[in-house]
Amino acid sequence: MKKGKAKLSRQDAERLFEGLPSGSVRTSSRPENPFEPGAFAAVERVSDEAKLWKDNLITLPVAIELPAGYESVSRMREAMARAWRMKWVREGKNEVVAEFPEGWTAVRPQSGPIELRDSSGVVRAVYGWAEDAEVRILPRYLVESQANSSTGLGSLVVRDRANNQILERSSTWSAKSGTNHPDWGRLTAWLDSHYPRHLDPLLYWKDCEENIQN
Repeated sequence: MKKGKAKLSRQDAERLFEGLPSGSVRTSSRPENPFEPGAFAAVERVSDEAKLWKDNLITLPVAIELPAGYESVSRMREAMARAWRMKWVREGKNEVVAEFPEGWTAVRPQSGPIELRDSSGVVRAVYGWAEDAEVRILPRYLVESQANSSTGLGSLVVRDRANNQILERSSTWSAKSGTNHPDWGRLTAWLDSHYPRHLDPLLYWKDCEENIQN
């Protein structure tokens, strides 16, 4: 029988590990996490930015009520994109999706049409939700009735919708008179003389003027 190799003594075995650092040893075979701290936070920020962009997408009816001077829906859309700095994204059968500037929203009140509001909360257009609905873009200056519910009387005012200021006012009259108010012609003439192109809903607004010039 061949003689086997002598077994290492405990002292000899300990000498084999001299010079190695002492401490705990990882026994798990799972690899280290290759991602640095904060990597997932960056992914969440990207998702938040994408969500903000999607929030600026607003669905509108395909049809647009054309103001004087606009001969087609396509021309009106071009003017809206230029004046409002918005983009037409996609079009379906009865609706179109558009990307608006930051802060623009579509709000549906408890009653009445849906309101398209700019970043300051001013209503820039209204529209219904039926398949044959039309977008009606509102001008900055309007002659409108102002009723006093306690007296039953009313008056006409020329309102600057950008800041809600009243620029001109009529005498009081029956609130039911509407456009039959005796001062309707006078206020309309006043508006025509001060803002001759007030019927164009994309003019006189500060953002529209700046966007059209740039």
